[in-house]
Amino acid sequence: MSLSGLCILLLIHGAVFSGAPLERPVTGVGLGEIIDSKNPAFPTGSVVIGLGFSWEEYSKVSAANLKTFSVIPIPRNPKIALTNYLNVLGLNGLTAFAAIETLVKFKKDQVVYISSAAGPVGSFLAILAKREGVQVIGSAGSDEKVQYLLNNIGVDTAFNYKTLDAQAELKKHASDGLDIHFDLVAGESLDVTLEHMKPHAQVVAVGNVGESNAKVPYVNKNLGLIIKRSLTVNGLSAFHHLDKYPLLWEKIMPFIERGEIPAQRETVIKGSEYLDGKYHDKISVEVATL
Repeated sequence: MSLSGLCILLLIHGAVFSGAPLERPVTGVGLGEIIDSKNPAFPTGSVVIGLGFSWEEYSKVSAANLKTFSVIPIPRNPKIALTNYLNVLGLNGLTAFAAIETLVKFKKDQVVYISSAAGPVGSFLAILAKREGVQVIGSAGSDEKVQYLLNNIGVDTAFNYKTLDAQAELKKHASDGLDIHFDLVAGESLDVTLEHMKPHAQVVAVGNVGESNAKVPYVNKNLGLIIKRSLTVNGLSAFHHLDKYPLLWEKIMPFIERGEIPAQRETVIKGSEYLDGKYHDKISVEVATL
């Protein structure tokens, strides 16, 4: 089976794939159109999403590698841009969707805090949480991202953790404590948040961008609060929930078609433009046009 027109998503926050060896293509999560196939499950002309696609115009994927690359046909819809499959309908969306679908049961009037909420996973978590009628607090690393959370995503409260004290902000906006924390940062951010969790509250860990970017590993000091307050702590990796892609598409695609999902930050660049180093957040690298 050959794949053409790979549109690659490079995961900026906490690299999923190791650095590419010299003289070998960079790999990442991507979309590809099948131009030739001997596998009836992947007919010519269909579009697939997969892991470990190379940044190249044409790739050959053997039957043995279909499972390794987790190649899955997508339900192409003329009303939905393909780049959505690298965002809310892709691995980022699956992370948020699986966390809520499998681990969380929202109750009305709960207070939810999402760290690094302006990123692709955090913002979709916020969108899904708001649809359940809970109060959502988000933190981000710039005033511009804070405004994006408030004006585009629709969180109730957001603050810049780089210029404001997270302790004070959480105390002000969640004076009675937090019911659920979606942790995308870990490290010191988690330590601060644990002090504001209600007894029997829940922490769902889906990222550790703070630790990934740290030069010196942070030593958590408040883990004892997990025991003291009888907190439930769950970790989740989307790679263990790839079978939920069809359910994600079934439930979320109608919302996108009806315009009920707020537009998320999206940057699509051409091939080697990424090497300029001037882009941030979620980047889709277009190697060839589908």
